[in-house]
Amino acid sequence: MADNESTAIASAPARGVEVEQLPRGDFFRQVAKGIGISSGLLLLWVMETGRNGFFWLLDRLHVPAHRRAHGSAFPPDAHHR
Repeated sequence: MADNESTAIASAPARGVEVEQLPRGDFFRQVAKGIGISSGLLLLWVMETGRNGFFWLLDRLHVPAHRRAHGSAFPPDAHHR
């Protein structure tokens, strides 16, 4: 089956590449969009790195997690009927 695919690809007619020129405003808009997306991803990465560093520090300092009492659907004062 691989031979059939390779011969089909080899026998396909060659097409020329057509390059479409972007207008100047669209070019700069696309560049600004790419910079914005990259900056957002960088911000997320920096925040995640800071979060990981903070929790690593808490772990190294042996700070226990904050334990809260579990809530109950039946509080102790509910049985006064």
